[in-house]
Amino acid sequence: MKKIALIILALLVGVSVNARHHKRKKKKKPQTQEVLSVSMHRTACFGRCPQYKIEVKGDGTATYTAIRFNPDTGVYTKNIGAAKAKEIIDQVKLYRVDTCSNFYENRIQDLPGLIFTIQYRDSTKNIRGANFGPGFLKAIANTLDEAAKKTDDSWKRVDKPKAD
Repeated sequence: MKKIALIILALLVGVSVNARHHKRKKKKKPQTQEVLSVSMHRTACFGRCPQYKIEVKGDGTATYTAIRFNPDTGVYTKNIGAAKAKEIIDQVKLYRVDTCSNFYENRIQDLPGLIFTIQYRDSTKNIRGANFGPGFLKAIANTLDEAAKKTDDSWKRVDKPKAD
């Protein structure tokens, strides 16, 4: 009789644990927020590393701000196209950048930094030291760099050159 009671008790515990585990597995993934813009800032190093910012909005508008050690300093805009902007925003959504840490420690002080700012409808996500974060952050940075290449005269300067 004791054996039957133990078997019944074990079955009840097993069913209960399995039900809780099954319930946990069925939780839906959180919905990703609508991304309005993706911005990347490459910071200076101790040498002559180019320092610049790139921002891409969902409509395809891109802004390139060359700060230091670039062939042309200043602020430039261009429409890179909605398809290219969607590709960048889709990467941000695919890799769930919203779940990344806000800061990754820079373990090599002379390297230029990489900072992302993702603008959502209701919030902003900043990621500092992204070059020391997950590898997909570098992949997104490379996609942004590719979109910002000055291969022709399509970038239009929107600020006035500073007088020396």
